[in-house]
This record gives sequence, structure tokens and C-alpha cells, in this order.
Amino acid sequence: MKTLKKYTLVLLVSAVTLFSCEKDYDRVFSETAETRLQKVLDEYNTQLQDAPYGWKASLITGSGIEYFYYLDFAADGRVNMLSDFNANTAGTIQSATWELKALQTATLSFPTYSYIHLPADPKGEVNGGFDGEGRLSDFEFAFARATADSILLEGLQRGSHMTLVQATAEEQDLVLGGRIKDILAYGLSGDGLQLTLSGGRTITFALNADEKKLTAQYISDDGTKVEVTPLSYSVSMQGILLNTPIHAYGQTIQELLWDASGKRYYVTIGGTSVPIIQNPDLYFFRPAIPIQDVLGADFFAVLVPYGSVNKPIKGQSPLFTELYQAAAAELQTWEVPIELYDMFVAFDINTNTMYLVVRVVQSNTLFTAQYNYHYTLSGEGVYTFGPGTAVDDNAKALAATMSNIFVYINGDSFKAEFVGGTEALTGGFFSQEHPEFSFSGILTN
Repeated sequence: MKTLKKYTLVLLVSAVTLFSCEKDYDRVFSETAETRLQKVLDEYNTQLQDAPYGWKASLITGSGIEYFYYLDFAADGRVNMLSDFNANTAGTIQSATWELKALQTATLSFPTYSYIHLPADPKGEVNGGFDGEGRLSDFEFAFARATADSILLEGLQRGSHMTLVQATAEEQDLVLGGRIKDILAYGLSGDGLQLTLSGGRTITFALNADEKKLTAQYISDDGTKVEVTPLSYSVSMQGILLNTPIHAYGQTIQELLWDASGKRYYVTIGGTSVPIIQNPDLYFFRPAIPIQDVLGADFFAVLVPYGSVNKPIKGQSPLFTELYQAAAAELQTWEVPIELYDMFVAFDINTNTMYLVVRVVQSNTLFTAQYNYHYTLSGEGVYTFGPGTAVDDNAKALAATMSNIFVYINGDSFKAEFVGGTEALTGGFFSQEHPEFSFSGILTN
């Protein structure tokens, strides 16, 4: 018993000594986590506001699309911004709100709807993304790392990330002076973009701001076909930077540079500046294998795409667009409204039959209406269509509404051409009897 008491006494004394020493224990950090995080927030707050000429920002969404922003943070919680989302956001300064928050880590948030929110908007019609997802972007970002003149931010929900780099005085002057707007507006004017190299070799371009794609078209190296190359791009003060270069006619093109004095793009070939001009007229590619040889063989049909009612593609004449829009409007007046979805012409080269198919949507159901035409084809690629025949009841029901278009097809002759300056391989049909009437579509199977 004495021994047990002895050991008990020793253990108790040790415990008292241990607890008494804990009062003098030194913490690893001399401040609480909340205090340390607040200091970090204060440092970022100062850094964001103290950039004398604002920030250039690159926002890469979870879907891989890159947007340019100019941001200028103020102490009153406001931020002035511009964006290359479209020509309007590139030229109209927007004032929005910003704040720093402690959400497990230092976080930059844009509370009010702004240009930052456009890629993140879940309505596909806003940004060209999928409904419910948009472009998989964010408007709250965690600070990942920072240097004296740059900050890397990571989106909290959708996997986007944003890089901020301090702008120079010159860059601030350029962006506030409309440089980004000018670059976009030139490419989105609606006119064709055309680069002509030595020997009359031509590349056409089509800019799509929603998809952030630049599509180049040119003749293949062997001269037999039209190459269609869609490429992702980003906008800078210098112009359009392609993520992947164009290889055409023995040349490599990585950038469409901006000529501020001439207000147009140019490329540098062999140390020489070659302009990219706006061409309001159509450009036709004529490879060694002409379009009439691939219709009905390599490609089954030419599709007048959905959306042509409001956004016609090149090769669709103003008269065709007017008649197409009138037909779409009339279908909306039916007792149960109908949407004109698309139209395509397909070729059976064995029977010399052209199938003209109109597709419409009624009560969320897609219906087809088919009209058959016998055709002849000349060696110069001129199609002559006989009178059309309604094949089914849907075709008979739509015949009167579509008649103002069909009257230009029945019995007319059309020259077929590859149409340049588009986002996809496009074929057009140009009336020989009525030059004011032409229609075009995407070559498809």
C-alpha cells in the first residue's frame, strides 16, 4: 500500500506540473486564424485598388472559352469593367459591385449582375451555352496565388479561373479608347473577311463571338477541296490571337493583328503586312473538284439551318430572307402556331431527283413536308429544276405558305457554288433567271 500511494503521489505531482506549464505554452501562430485571414483580405484589398491603371483579366470558363476583361477596382466597392463578350460590352463601361469575403479562404465576389455574370448565366440564349449551364463560369473566385503585379483566381463552383495582370498606362488608354470594341466590331460587321496572298490565293474568315471561334476557309494543299478550320481565339490589345495557328498555302498564321490607323486586321507574311479586308460581296471557292461533284455523293444535302429566319447565312439573298421570314410569320398565325425550323435540299444522283424538305415544329413535335423535283445538271454546275410535287399531306398543307419561295425554284436554273466566309462548308444556289434570288446552306449528310 505504501508503494502504491507513493506512485500515485508522483503521478499527481507530474500532472500538476504539466498543466501549470501549459499556461506558458507558445502558440505556433501568435494570432487567431480569423485575424490572419483578415490581414490577407486587407492585403488583397489594397493590391486590387492600388493598381494605378486597372487590371487586364483573362477569364477561362469551365467549358474552355476565354474572355477578356478590363477591371478597375475602387474603394467604394464599385468596379468599372469592359469585356470582349460582345461589341457592346467592349465599348460600354459598366459599374458593378465587388467585395472580398472570408469563405474558408480569401474570396473575390461580384454580387450584382455584371459582365462577369454573362458567361455564367444559365440561360443558353444569353451566352450560347447549354440551358442550365451557360458557359460553366463563376462570379465568386478564391485567391490561388499572387505576385506584385498579378493575381490568379479560381472559380468556386464551375471550374473557371481568372488571371489578373496590372495594365500599363498605355493599355488603359487603348482599352478605354475603344480598342477592344474596334477589334470585335471589324470582325462582326457582317461583311466577309478576306485575306488575299500572292497568286490570288485566298483565305476567308468568320468570327463567332459567342463560341469564341474564328473559322478560316481555304483551298487544300492538293487543290481538290475547301478546307474549313474553326479555331479558338482570345482578344488582346494587339488583335486576335489564335490558340492554334492556321497552316494554308505554305504559310503559318498565328495572329490577326490590328491596324489602328487603317482600322482593320492584317497578318505578317515574310516581314510584309498583308491586310484582311471586309468584302461585302460573296466569295466563291472553286477547287478542282467542283461542288456539283460532291452533292449527292460526299454530301447528301444542303441544309438551310435553324435560325436562318433571324440570322441568314452568306448566300441567302435579301429576297430569299424576306420570303423565308414572311413564311415563318404566317405559320405563327395558324390556330396552333407552327415554328419554321429548317429546310434542306437533298440529291439522288441515280434518279436525278432533288428532295426539298421543310421541317416545322408544332406543339413541341417536329414534322416534315417533302417536295420532289426532277433536275438536270450541266457540265458548268447549273441545275435546272422541274415543277415540284408535294409528296405527303404535310407538304400539301404547307404548300400555300411556302409558295412564294417555291415559285422561284419551280422551272428555274441555279448555278451551284462553294460560298466562302462562313462557319461551315457552305453551298449556295444562284438563280440564273432571277439574279435577286439565291439560297444557301451547310453541306451535310
